[in-house]
Amino acid sequence: MDTFVEGRRTLRGSIRIPGDKSISHRAVMLGCLASGESRISGLSTAQDVASTVLAFQRMGMHIEFRGEETHIAGRGISGFMGEVGPQLPEIDCGNSGTTARLLIGLLCGARKRAVLTGDASLRTRPMKRVVAPLNDHGAAIRMSGGHLPVELTGGRVQPIHYRVLVPSAQVKSSLMLAALFLEGRSIIVETVPTRDHTERMLLHMDGRIGVKRTTGGTQIHIMGLRELAPLDMTVPGDISSAVFFIAAALVTPGSSLTIRNVLINPTRAHILNVLGRMGGRIEQEVREEFPEPVGDIHVRHSRLSGVRVGGSDIPLIIDEIPALAAAAMFARGDTVVTGAGELRIKESDRIKGIVHMVRSFGGRIEESEDGFTVYGRATTVPAEIDSFGDHRMAMAASVIALATKGRSTIRNAECVDISFPGFFEVIEQNTAG
Repeated sequence: MDTFVEGRRTLRGSIRIPGDKSISHRAVMLGCLASGESRISGLSTAQDVASTVLAFQRMGMHIEFRGEETHIAGRGISGFMGEVGPQLPEIDCGNSGTTARLLIGLLCGARKRAVLTGDASLRTRPMKRVVAPLNDHGAAIRMSGGHLPVELTGGRVQPIHYRVLVPSAQVKSSLMLAALFLEGRSIIVETVPTRDHTERMLLHMDGRIGVKRTTGGTQIHIMGLRELAPLDMTVPGDISSAVFFIAAALVTPGSSLTIRNVLINPTRAHILNVLGRMGGRIEQEVREEFPEPVGDIHVRHSRLSGVRVGGSDIPLIIDEIPALAAAAMFARGDTVVTGAGELRIKESDRIKGIVHMVRSFGGRIEESEDGFTVYGRATTVPAEIDSFGDHRMAMAASVIALATKGRSTIRNAECVDISFPGFFEVIEQNTAG
C-alpha cells in the first residue's frame, strides 16, 4: 500500500499515542505468570504485541479483551512451570524480535519444549546473543546459523550469573524471565544502561529483585520461585512512536504540539535530551512516577543545530535514530552518529535505509560501517521512497515529507501497523496546510 503525504503542513493541537510496545509485551508475559487476574488498560494494538498475545494463547493462556481493558488469567510461576507435558504447538513470533527473544528465556526457565519461528525478516535477526548464555547455564536449545527457528528441547537451567556482552534490554530481560523459575539467586550485570521496564514491572509485582549500581556496572539480583502479584496498570503512550511527531513538529514551521500521557522513562526518553542538545524546544510535564514516569510533552518548531551521538547514547536511542536522521536534514551543521552498528540487524538494514531516505529527499549523507553523517540544511524535494517493510523507516520518511513542499509517496506504508496502527490517520487529524 502506498501512502501520500502532503508537505509544508503544520502540526498543532493535542494527541495521544497508542500504548508503549515494550511495556505491553512485558505486561502480557508477566501477567500470564502472575498469581491471579491482571487488568491492563491501553495495551498496544501493534502487530508485534499481537504476536506475543497469540503466542500465549497458543500455550493455552486465557487473555480476554474488554473494551480498553485486557484481562489475563495468570497461572503463577509454579502453575506455568508445572505443566511441562508434551511439546508446545509451534509458536510464530511474526516480525517481533521482543516476542522471540523474551520467550526463549521464559520458556527455557519454565522447562518447556517448543519451536519458535517468525516471518522472513525475523528469521534473519540474531538469536545467539540470547541462546548462548542460556545454553551455558544448562538449557538445551538448537538453532541453525544463529537464527530462528529455535528449538527448545529441554535441559535444566541453573541460576544465572552473566555479564551482558551486547547492550540489549531484550537479552537482559530474557535472562531475567528465565531466572524467575530458577531456585536460588541469579545475577545479571549490564555495563551500559538499557531500558529497565522488566525491572520496574517485577518490583511493581512484588518480585524478589534488587538493583545495585557498582563501578563494574549495574547488577540485577533475582531470587527465583517467587510468586508475582497480578498487574493492575495503564500502559502509557509509546515514546518511540511519539518521537516521529516530535521530530516533525520541530522541523515544520509554525508547529506547536502536545503529546499526552506518554512514557518519559529516562532509559527510553533519552532521545528528548539529544533533540534538546540540538536546540529543540521540548518541555516535559511529569504526571506520574511509578511504576513508570509518565507525562505530557510540549514541542514547538525550533532552529536545530547538528549533534554528535555515540557511545552510551546509542543503546538508549537505537529505535529513535531514524527520526533523529530525519530531523538532522533540517539542522544547521552536521549530525554524526557512530557506534550504531546494531541498526544493520533491525527489521531492515536501517543505516542503508537512512542513507536511501536522505538522498531520495535531496539531502547529503555519508555512510560508515556503524553509522552515518548527515550534512544539514538540505533543500529538500518531494520523493517516492520505499519503506523496505520497516515501520520506523516509513514513519521517518513522513517526518521529512511533512516539512517538504509538495507531495511525497511512501511505498509499502502498511508496515507502520507493526508498531503504530493508524499513524497516518493521526497525521491527517493534526496537520493543517
